Amino acid sequence: MKKIDLHSIKTTFFLAWKNIVASKKTLLVITLVLSLSFLSITFFAAIIDGLGYSFEEKSINTITGHLTIEPNDDEAYIENPDEILKKIRRLDGVYATSRIEKGVSISDSEVVTSGQALFVDINDEDTVSIFSETIIEGIRLTKNVEGEIILGSDLVKKYAAEDDNKKRIDVNVGDKITLQFNNGVSKEFKIRGIYQTKSAFSDGYILMNKQEYEAIYNEEANIASSILVKLPKRGLEEEYKYKFIELGINKQINSWETKISKIKQFTSSLEITNKITGAIGLLTTFATIYIIIFINVMTKRKQIGILKAIGIKKNIILGSYIIQSLVYAILGVLVGLVIIKIMMLYFASNPMKMPIGDVYPVIELSKLMTASFSIIVASLAAGYFPSKKATEDNILEAIFGG
Repeated sequence: MKKIDLHSIKTTFFLAWKNIVASKKTLLVITLVLSLSFLSITFFAAIIDGLGYSFEEKSINTITGHLTIEPNDDEAYIENPDEILKKIRRLDGVYATSRIEKGVSISDSEVVTSGQALFVDINDEDTVSIFSETIIEGIRLTKNVEGEIILGSDLVKKYAAEDDNKKRIDVNVGDKITLQFNNGVSKEFKIRGIYQTKSAFSDGYILMNKQEYEAIYNEEANIASSILVKLPKRGLEEEYKYKFIELGINKQINSWETKISKIKQFTSSLEITNKITGAIGLLTTFATIYIIIFINVMTKRKQIGILKAIGIKKNIILGSYIIQSLVYAILGVLVGLVIIKIMMLYFASNPMKMPIGDVYPVIELSKLMTASFSIIVASLAAGYFPSKKATEDNILEAIFGG
């Protein structure tokens, strides 16, 4: 067994340490560049992930819940949804609401358009969705209020983008509009409030109390088009799906990912974009690190030649430069982690204002670890190749040509 040469190891670390502390400016610049490289890989990815997360959360909090219970293929509606709601609410931290959804024709004094009406129990609805929290004009719907509705902003002309020619009604809170239902009944409603979630998928609904359904359709509102379920957190969908089945709920139960497959396709596209930009960022980082360390090593060719001339082994010199690269990388990653922690804390209380609403950067521990590992490997590779070349140079050429 080969004996460990402690003297060589000590010499390697000694040379590395002397080189690192010899130029504090170089140490500062390299650490700063590496920390910025770390940020370029992680923070842009965090914004894209935050954008996708925001899309998904808006959908979960308005149109799907974490789980959506729907009628079986041979059923038009879920009969007696209150029985299912009672079973679901036995589970701690789980909330649910039932909705009856109907297509309607909407008209003010000039325009006729179409939309979807949701007949809801507003107290249940508020435990699952954010419609009431996103009222931008007027007041929220309350239980037992009749003849009044709240509208999504996508139905109202004044909230449309300038170049959007979709047909919308020109109304304000307090105005009255006429809704015509698919059974031929027309009824006038007062606009009580307008909500805006900033999601095109959920800002086109009209919400009204369930007792309106009984008056319009002349039957008990003891049916549901869907039951939306809010779980304690994401990632529990499959677990709770089986719990519902054990509770005897024999309807279609779909997770939010299944229900918003189109949005999921969009967020998946963002993730692919994220990976491509991450790979480009990593290559850029590698090139940057390589150039910096290459210049650093080349400026010390004369020193390397002198070390070789006094008998210092080539592997010791090479090892000292690899240790330098490792120290630079670790310092760069640590500073980068501190900066990104500060930025995440800042954006937690000051989210980015985007057209889809507030966006919070989202970064996973696994991505931080991958970025850290990538920076360290890139630094070691960038330090190894130029220093290996320098240690293999002829001694005289290194001293007098460096």
